[in-house]
Amino acid sequence: MSMKHNKKGHLEAAASHHEQAARHHREASRHFEAGRDFAHAAHQAIMAHGHTLHAIDQAHEAGAHSAAPASITTPSTDSGASAAEVAKHHAAAVELHTQAAQHIRHALKIFDQDRSAVSHDAQLALSLSLRALCHENEAAKLFVTLATSGAS
Repeated sequence: MSMKHNKKGHLEAAASHHEQAARHHREASRHFEAGRDFAHAAHQAIMAHGHTLHAIDQAHEAGAHSAAPASITTPSTDSGASAAEVAKHHAAAVELHTQAAQHIRHALKIFDQDRSAVSHDAQLALSLSLRALCHENEAAKLFVTLATSGAS
């Protein structure tokens, strides 16, 4: 029983971290879209990144690592660094975190009925987390480019 409770607890924590990461990315995206308060936007991005890392850790603790890892492709940055591009990456991360949280919430609902489906949902959430992390990293790289070029 303890093992089962711990797994559910880790899944619950992962879902919560995804939801918090999505909120922070949403806020960062809004600031970048508006072209204002980049310092606050960067702070929101850092908070989102921390929640992403916690969500991934919690998913691993729950056993989501048991399936083969998904292949991750880094988002393309063919266009130049701009606040709008940074906002797009944060918006993409919002969507991915929202989907990951939904998969984990679904896994929690069916936890006692279908362990195979729980594992599948947890693995999907982990894959989405890693894709969100790629967008976060790309947003951070673009922001550094913006900050060091003096553009706003």
